[in-house]
Amino acid sequence: MNNDFYAECLVSKAPTGGDMVKRVLIGLGTAVLAAAAFWFIFFPISLFIIAGVFYGAYYLMTGIDAEYEYILTNGDFDIDKIIGKRKRKRLVSASIGDFTAFGLLSEAPDFSGTTVLASSGSGQDYYADFVHKTEGNVRLIFTPNEKILDGMELFLPRQLKQEFKKNRVRLTKETDGE
Repeated sequence: MNNDFYAECLVSKAPTGGDMVKRVLIGLGTAVLAAAAFWFIFFPISLFIIAGVFYGAYYLMTGIDAEYEYILTNGDFDIDKIIGKRKRKRLVSASIGDFTAFGLLSEAPDFSGTTVLASSGSGQDYYADFVHKTEGNVRLIFTPNEKILDGMELFLPRQLKQEFKKNRVRLTKETDGE
């Protein structure tokens, strides 16, 4: 009998006001540099410089976009950050069985330690506290889909699993209007 579990979820980070400011500043900087190259540098060379400025602006603007990929494989949870759809970086790896706390972020207790933010910034965020071998106490904030939550429920420690089931039933009743 095969009891393997695999789920993955791709979550886009919602744009923030800071992201918009970065885009505007990059656009203004591009315009200023292109105009300066056009007016102050010899004509054939200025075309290459202007092309380079526009490519650099494109590279910087697409680098503002971020996505998070959650991968759950047999109780091992990995989160990668994908920047501009061209660069991938592993943010955290943890075993679900090592979680010391888990639930909705709105119901989370106070925390001191390293915080890893891998949330879309919109919707219901969850948190997971665990002890990492190099970072110490870590709180992970993320926005999983139902399949990831179902899989996590399978591998949570018994006490956390019972609390999570109760809260999940309560949330389902609240959203159904009972």
